Amino acid sequence: MAAGISLYFLMASIGYASALGLLSMGLSLTFVTTKVANFAHGTIAMIGGITTLFLIDRYMYNVKGLPLFVTSALAGFIIAGVTAVVLYLVILKPLADRGSDVIGLMIATFAIDIMLQSILSMILNLAHGKHFPKLFGASVQSWDVTLNCCGTQIAESHVFLPVAAIILTILFHLFLTKTKFGIAMRATIENPDLAEVMGVNTKAVYTISWFISGALAGLAGALLVFSLKDTSPNNSNLIIVSIFAGSILGGLGNVYWGLIGGFLIGLAEKLGTQLLNLFYNNYLAPSLHLPPFSFVNYEKLMSLGLVIIVLLTAPQGLAGIDWGGLLSRMGLKTARSRKPEREV
Repeated sequence: MAAGISLYFLMASIGYASALGLLSMGLSLTFVTTKVANFAHGTIAMIGGITTLFLIDRYMYNVKGLPLFVTSALAGFIIAGVTAVVLYLVILKPLADRGSDVIGLMIATFAIDIMLQSILSMILNLAHGKHFPKLFGASVQSWDVTLNCCGTQIAESHVFLPVAAIILTILFHLFLTKTKFGIAMRATIENPDLAEVMGVNTKAVYTISWFISGALAGLAGALLVFSLKDTSPNNSNLIIVSIFAGSILGGLGNVYWGLIGGFLIGLAEKLGTQLLNLFYNNYLAPSLHLPPFSFVNYEKLMSLGLVIIVLLTAPQGLAGIDWGGLLSRMGLKTARSRKPEREV
């Protein structure tokens, strides 16, 4: 472990990266199914965070640790998933049926994002807190539980998030490969017209994909809120750029690579920024007689810089790289490489 980086910070970075991975995977899912770049995805995630706040304020004020995490994650999963479906069926699908193109639907998600943020802000400002004097901007950080690991304290939510991400990814993969509806969803993604001719209910597939996307966002937001300074719908403005960066880095049209891309973006923003900070202040600045400087507030520079570097070498993102050929050239794989296939 690099000097100056504690185990607590490392686990916090992994937890944040896991949340971004889930968010990017959900965003990629709606894009590959309905071709909609959902700019309201970050605000849908904050619905999960606000759900956690209400649970603590109304019912679980004296509960901490795993019971609170599981309850808030499940509640955020369901509420955000249902919200995403309602937005799709009430606004986006009617617009698409009336001939709105991809650009029009994208602009519609901008409008949805603004409306959602305003509605959530009004709810938090008008609702009377049972235990919190004011719900808007309230912090739930103190409800996180610290664990002793190797003589160092780490937050339990930072452990729960990557575990939840791994479990959900496995379940999602089994859903896509082992269930009839999952196979129908893959067929719809590959060729929606042919899938419809073969009897696949593509409308149901699109609806379920939006539910899964919103549910993953809600679960991530319900757990990520324990690491945020305050619970506010405006936090979505801070994470939506990172979510899109993760999806684009992964390839945007690939769900699994979207997960990996989001995870890498999360690590770049937290761990990468801290490593750059340590390198500059401990080595570069003293040797070149430069003033001290903190890169902590420049996380997006790291993430977007990583996206630009990858896209300059692989325009289709990580999913478009011929990994078999790359490993062969590095001498790590002897089998004949093949062109990457389009995956879910």
